[in-house]
Amino acid sequence: MMMTMKSEEYISVSAAKSQLLEVLRRIEERHGNVVITKNGSPKAVLIPYADFEGLLETIDILADSPTVEGIRKGLKDIKAGRVVSLEEAFKD
Repeated sequence: MMMTMKSEEYISVSAAKSQLLEVLRRIEERHGNVVITKNGSPKAVLIPYADFEGLLETIDILADSPTVEGIRKGLKDIKAGRVVSLEEAFKD
């Protein structure tokens, strides 16, 4: 999964409270993040639900030591040129 930088919008907690439906609409349309501030300081972030699910999946993967070790080993194999083509891997 490739993550790209998304636009961030900053909004005060009072504005977020009074404009919540509009803020949610903007998140859906722009696929961006909204940082909610209190007294000018960031306190929370609203993100698209699909991004949230992706973050949870990433956390699960990174919490699984055997999976992370397998990824590291695979990256070392790629770097060392120990690879086969897709066709070669799945030929009869």
